[in-house]
Amino acid sequence: MNAPTQVLPAGYVQSEEINLKKNKRLTMLLSLIALFVFVASFMLLSIFVSRVRFGVTSVSGDVSLGVVLMLLVLTVMILIVHELIHGFFFWMFSRSRPVFGIQLMYAYAGAPSWFFPRSQYAITALAPLVIIGVVGLFLMLLVPLWWLLMIAFLVALNTSGAVGDVFVFIRLLKSSPSSFANDTGDVVTFYERPVVVA
Repeated sequence: MNAPTQVLPAGYVQSEEINLKKNKRLTMLLSLIALFVFVASFMLLSIFVSRVRFGVTSVSGDVSLGVVLMLLVLTVMILIVHELIHGFFFWMFSRSRPVFGIQLMYAYAGAPSWFFPRSQYAITALAPLVIIGVVGLFLMLLVPLWWLLMIAFLVALNTSGAVGDVFVFIRLLKSSPSSFANDTGDVVTFYERPVVVA
């Protein structure tokens, strides 16, 4: 397996770029998909809870001003945790400090000076979706009933926030196993060796 590198191996060329900063249409499309994913995720989580928690028929609760304020605080927290998980895996693979940022429609973590092999970048891309999702589902089995709404909201929000990560992961699957990815935060560039046809 290739290791992360700051110098791209000889013979590699850029095969594709996903640029959220320049491609506003893609950013808007991913945001629209994320909205649908949020609603669908929340509904599925409600069904999940009704099946695994005795006496719970759905995820609901009183939506007071205090609950709304709490949801806003938790929204900021889950966005930070999501990006910190990306950052942790960038650091774990490269032992170099990642960068973090926020734009109008998304937050990001990146490692601009590193090229990651496909397998490591795939782990980094999907880690927040998997980790927060698994922890959230586990918590929904244990927390008091009045916390179910908050946990379901956060898991659904994180799932919808991972739409861009899943998009990048799907694109990554189309690349060769020996490919590399460079992530500056809002631009992901893929590099591959050209296929030589004999």
